[in-house]
Amino acid sequence: MSVYLGKLLELVSIETESNQSFLRLKLTSDQEIELLWEIDHDTAKNLMAVTELGGSHKYRLSFHSFWDSTKDQNSSFLTKTYRDQSEKVFFTCSRAYVNGLKAIKHDEQLSQIKFLAPIAIHQHPVKDEVVTSPSLHRKFAWTAVTCASILTIVLFSTLLLPKEEMNDNSTVKAEGISEEIVENVIVDIQTEVSSSTNIAFPEPTLPFVGLTEVVNFSIPEGNVALTFDDGPSKYTKEITDILKEYQVGGTFFFIGKNVAKHPDSVQYVKSNDYSIGSHSMNHLLLTKLSAEKQAYDLLHTNKLIEDIIQEKVVLFRPPYGAKNAATIELMNKTQSKMVLWNTDTEDWKSQNAEKIFQYVLNSKASGSIILLHESQVVVDVLPRIIEHLQQQNLKIVNLN
Repeated sequence: MSVYLGKLLELVSIETESNQSFLRLKLTSDQEIELLWEIDHDTAKNLMAVTELGGSHKYRLSFHSFWDSTKDQNSSFLTKTYRDQSEKVFFTCSRAYVNGLKAIKHDEQLSQIKFLAPIAIHQHPVKDEVVTSPSLHRKFAWTAVTCASILTIVLFSTLLLPKEEMNDNSTVKAEGISEEIVENVIVDIQTEVSSSTNIAFPEPTLPFVGLTEVVNFSIPEGNVALTFDDGPSKYTKEITDILKEYQVGGTFFFIGKNVAKHPDSVQYVKSNDYSIGSHSMNHLLLTKLSAEKQAYDLLHTNKLIEDIIQEKVVLFRPPYGAKNAATIELMNKTQSKMVLWNTDTEDWKSQNAEKIFQYVLNSKASGSIILLHESQVVVDVLPRIIEHLQQQNLKIVNLN
């Protein structure tokens, strides 16, 4: 059973005629498919300006796009790769291009996109056999498989909720499922997630620290990490904008149920290159859950985030910092990194900007992971915290 149903979209060539422009693409999912996509001339020119096709580099188009308020235009990016090196390159694009990306991502039909037979790349575009709508459904049955897999995930999202941790928003109970069935499903999920090659690890553009331990309380001296729990929320974009204004790093730990409510905020954080981790599905105390239910909680939350950002989620912060042997084993099985903290502002308790700032002011900041939560008081005090840390010549980093 597949937990992550990722796609990779490689740009093979850009072909222009007097009144038409095309992108020739290789779509990799359950199989490789060639696409011929008619796009507007402006987007084609912008892509040609940032690529050198035919050389040693490869180019992978992102499915993500965002509104660039500085240019008053839609923007997207591609990842330029050569061996083990990669670079994220941004370009402006049309609304039609954005709609086309969504159609490809969700296996929707669009008149400007021709699905070609699964054959070798670099054939001539005009003479390729085009798959029309009736045969599209026959030749690409993998779409149905994808939907079936998603349905399976949804079913387990209702069936595997722990009875002892049900809240007012829960409408189902985990009854009638044997532990053997649950365990086998979770093992299959873990195996596929850990071995997936369809989720990209982009080259960071902000200062970052790569975590090497399974459980992390601190980072190397000279660095400091600002981390924000319990989002996404109505404060996510404000916090992101403050970080962006000061050109510093930040790491967000999102709760799955909030991801479903605020997907645009998740996209906004990722489009500005900030790190995103999981903070569980419903903020339950994991140490009261079985190993299988802990695994489900983590993997389901990761999938919700990964479907939006098209990148693998490797960071995890357990609610309340609670962990046990099963949690650590889960980190190892999924190749995840647990991020705890050594500086707790207790901002949720005081809700007082001055108290929060004084706590940071009197703490040893170098090498610290600072715990904050998404709230109005954090929005208010965050500029003061950043300026204080910068005055100490500390590098404020993303965590990866």
